[in-house]
Amino acid sequence: MTPATDNAPALVSRGRALIDALPLTAALFGVALAWLSWPDVANSDGEVPPLQPIETRTAVALERAFTGYGYGWPAQQVPPVSVQAFPPDLAETVTDTKKSLFFRTLLPLVLAENARIEAQREDLARAAQSGLPDERRREILGRLADEYGVEGDPLADATAAALKSRVNTVPPALALAQAAKESGWGTSRFARQGNNLFGEWTWDASQGMTPRDAAADADHFVRRFTNLRASVRSYLNNLNTHDAYARFRSLRARARAAGRAMTPTEMTGGLEKYSQRGWDYVREVRAMITTNQLSQRVANVRLTPLAERVAQR
Repeated sequence: MTPATDNAPALVSRGRALIDALPLTAALFGVALAWLSWPDVANSDGEVPPLQPIETRTAVALERAFTGYGYGWPAQQVPPVSVQAFPPDLAETVTDTKKSLFFRTLLPLVLAENARIEAQREDLARAAQSGLPDERRREILGRLADEYGVEGDPLADATAAALKSRVNTVPPALALAQAAKESGWGTSRFARQGNNLFGEWTWDASQGMTPRDAAADADHFVRRFTNLRASVRSYLNNLNTHDAYARFRSLRARARAAGRAMTPTEMTGGLEKYSQRGWDYVREVRAMITTNQLSQRVANVRLTPLAERVAQR
């Protein structure tokens, strides 16, 4: 590990302290400047945390790309890569290879988006206290309230409490299982043509695709995403904000307060409204987690930061 990596936590801490003391405009400039200082950021996907985009046309090429990173399945060290879309021939790939490629494609995206949420939780914890100026607290809490669908005065105790329940990570095992179930291991038409991994709907025709088997009076569309990472982010936000998944969030908060990982039963608890199939769907997702040993295989995985990958070259 390089000295720069060793000093990163201290630098981030000092940087945040400085930013908190700045006016809002200067603070935003400081955040942008700090992000742009990351090595190789010009080759990243432009998100935070940054990932390196991968575009491949075949399953063989995707396997070759993963091999170049020393990235197998299961893995403890996950490279910071963002596969933009699944290769068209994934459906014709041998089952075990298809599943391995699918899980390896999704895992960095889920870990990166969870890291983004953890950073937001840190911001929430600091803003919920009284140590920051009210203007800065209002900016942080207001931004999070907009993203997570919480109404009311940003400085009210109820707002912080509601955000604490919503601004939280989703178990990678659950995300991988639901994505596999909803997208047919990345081979469905919506996954191939719209990068939609979780079957999310939209009522905006400009953002979606028409289901082939839709009822005559159906007014919804299946949402289209620019890339797979955008689909993952939307899915996490959906579980964190929709009223239908309030019980899931409650079970998650209980597990977090107890300092333990969620069990497959808890992960799928509160998701009976995710599908019209109700509890049959829940049991299938639960079986997907158990059969593929996802809880064990992703329990201690770590996303290697982009800066660290560059330093190791």
